[in-house]
Amino acid sequence: MKKTVLCMALAALSAGSALNAAVSLTGGTSVSLSGILADAENAPAKNVMAYSGNSLYASGNFDTAFGEMSPLTTSDAFIIKYSTGMVEQWKVQLMGSATVSAMLADGDGGIYVAGTYADEVVVGSTDGNTKTINGYEEYGEPVAFKAASFVAHYNAEGVLLAVGTIMPTQDAELNNYATENGLWAMILEGDTYCRVSKLLDLNGSVHAVVDFKGAISTADNSVAVASGSYANVEFGLAAPSAAGAVVEFNDALEVVSFPVVLKSRFCGDGNTADENVSSLTAAAVGSQLYVAFNSVGTINVSAYNTSEQVVNEMPVEGGHNYGYTIVSANAETKEAQVKNYTTVSVSEDTQATSIGDMEVAGDKLIVTGMFQTALGFDSDITATSSSDMYVAAINTSDLNTAWAVATGYNEGDANDYNEAITGSAIFGDVAYIYGCNEQKSDRAKQASLFYSVDLADGTIENMNPEDYIFGMAGDGTSVATAHTTVPVSGITFTAYGEFAGVDNIAADKTQQVSVYPNPVADVLNFSLPCDAQVYALDGSLMLSAADAKSLDVTGLTGGVYIVKITVAGETSYIKIMKK
Repeated sequence: MKKTVLCMALAALSAGSALNAAVSLTGGTSVSLSGILADAENAPAKNVMAYSGNSLYASGNFDTAFGEMSPLTTSDAFIIKYSTGMVEQWKVQLMGSATVSAMLADGDGGIYVAGTYADEVVVGSTDGNTKTINGYEEYGEPVAFKAASFVAHYNAEGVLLAVGTIMPTQDAELNNYATENGLWAMILEGDTYCRVSKLLDLNGSVHAVVDFKGAISTADNSVAVASGSYANVEFGLAAPSAAGAVVEFNDALEVVSFPVVLKSRFCGDGNTADENVSSLTAAAVGSQLYVAFNSVGTINVSAYNTSEQVVNEMPVEGGHNYGYTIVSANAETKEAQVKNYTTVSVSEDTQATSIGDMEVAGDKLIVTGMFQTALGFDSDITATSSSDMYVAAINTSDLNTAWAVATGYNEGDANDYNEAITGSAIFGDVAYIYGCNEQKSDRAKQASLFYSVDLADGTIENMNPEDYIFGMAGDGTSVATAHTTVPVSGITFTAYGEFAGVDNIAADKTQQVSVYPNPVADVLNFSLPCDAQVYALDGSLMLSAADAKSLDVTGLTGGVYIVKITVAGETSYIKIMKK
């Protein structure tokens, strides 16, 4: 796999770069897939999109026929490629019970797609050479409620190049322990699963962030990891607990290793409480991998050559104590650092404490999610009413919190309402976080929430959206959103043109420079004449030009570079990808 620039991590790379304005989501070109959902309950919690080259890839679910596709189940998935101007290039169907949860550009205009599925799913291909994948089975029959994960690779023409799976299984060691100690091994509905939440390019290879229960293994079964478990001697139970891992794939999308594993202790290690990894995410730049997670109880962290325990004291009565942890690990040196933050006590009636996503922005990790009571990254920040969305900036150098901010939205009576996050994104020096206020009893949506956060100091602004936003993507010159009205019957994908968020020129300047294409193969263009210097990541000057509107980069080897741009006395920095 070629090195790719994650489209959500395009922050300015210099402390002296100018601050950027928030994206103004006005105008744009839209495609509405209305009426594709007869039942709003079949709508995914979020719509995943990603730019690859100049094309936008979008995904979702449908339960009624649209285009030439007819659903096999109530949750078939689609993948559509749009060109500039939102013109459909091709689309494929995942026929069967499947949901797309992550995408990653491959550097050649194609896309990696990952998600969750059950039973039997036919993975579509524009050349007709589909591939069938089978889910978790017991006694030779598929079990729909025990989800497995898939990763598929499509080229720019929509041809399926490879597809791999991560199959959860029952933990034999847990079953043996329960039998030997007179306990009942509690493997019930949903207690064995594996779900992909994000795809990463780590040192040129595809990695996935997964949460799971039970056990998962490499493709050849030479290495297996189990989720951990807890024993309740009083009730005679032994059950798997929620765990997490970063999974490495080869080019054929076979599982080859588990660089990071997070799991609770095993029953035999004295675990008698419901310990678990409650949420996790990760981000990568070059060979550096960062993992952020919330957890309850004692968690064993394995990151390359480092093993460490994260201990969160269990509450005396009711509720949970949620710990916040970040792991920094290097794929080349195999060294890792584990940083624990404040453990926060929350009530027992809701689980609205989570780490949703994380991206690298310059010398900061930008972490987003939900929290109750106090925020673990900064305990001085407290939630309004039931819960709040948050954005926290963590220094990559020492993993200390630089700043954190909460939405502060008052959703009403905490017994009836709570905020829910649907996603976040970073463009330039601005982070975006979006979600909704919903009713606890039936998750009915009450209000759409969309905020921008200045990454320089954490200043937060309410964007006052009309539609509910369920996804965002950007490529350095454009931004796209997935949005809908309520009740949900479809989804609208809208692409907006050049925007201030990644121009890296101050918002109050009349002259703004955009750089395109990105990734670039031969000629890098500038929207206005400027002085430009191209630097390697080690600081070496590779190319320079004065008062130029283009720059020939053919001689550069493939990889990531920093372009310093000076115009009208203002200097800024933009990260580019040379193909």
